[in-house]
Amino acid sequence: MHAQFVLVVLVCGINPHIVTAYPNGIVTSACTSMTPQHGAYNTSRLQAPYTVTSNVSTYTNGQKITVTLQANGTGFKGFLLQTSYGTGPVGTFTVMGNNTQLLNCGGMGSAVSHTSKDVKTTIVVQWKAPDSGNKDINFRATFVQNVSLFWVGVQSETVRFMATNPPNTTANATTESPNCCPSTSLAVCLLFLPCWQLFKNLERENP
Repeated sequence: MHAQFVLVVLVCGINPHIVTAYPNGIVTSACTSMTPQHGAYNTSRLQAPYTVTSNVSTYTNGQKITVTLQANGTGFKGFLLQTSYGTGPVGTFTVMGNNTQLLNCGGMGSAVSHTSKDVKTTIVVQWKAPDSGNKDINFRATFVQNVSLFWVGVQSETVRFMATNPPNTTANATTESPNCCPSTSLAVCLLFLPCWQLFKNLERENP
């Protein structure tokens, strides 16, 4: 019995993540890879039964966007949400429920995670874009159903960045009278138009 106890202690000491499932959501160790530290288990290759969506398809500097994590059937116990240009977390989140918390993944509020292992079906948070330097973004989430079944990097549709003040383009259109040649200005055409109409009337009266 003593030998078996020592063996269990040694195994757990070598790989403590096997018995640690981070139910409190403090998963800053997974900020970069977004992969849960669940020992030998790897991300599932099955289609994720979860979606990540935003309430807009385009955004501007400093805009606030509502992001929803949704279970399509079976709920999830844990999650990690970030916004990325492809080079790391950007912007800041605001939590909108008791079952979510902000994490520091390079900046305070740059990620959101769970606060307990309670089963969740919907998470709604708000993300605020930086005031400058923005690009097209994706919202990315890791969903944990249990210690051995999880999905990493489930993405939203791309949200396109639109400049706050796009350049105005004005077409240089020239309005021409149908009775004027292209090289004649509109003012000259209008000046001679009554004379032209009078000439046409005289032609009809004196064929």
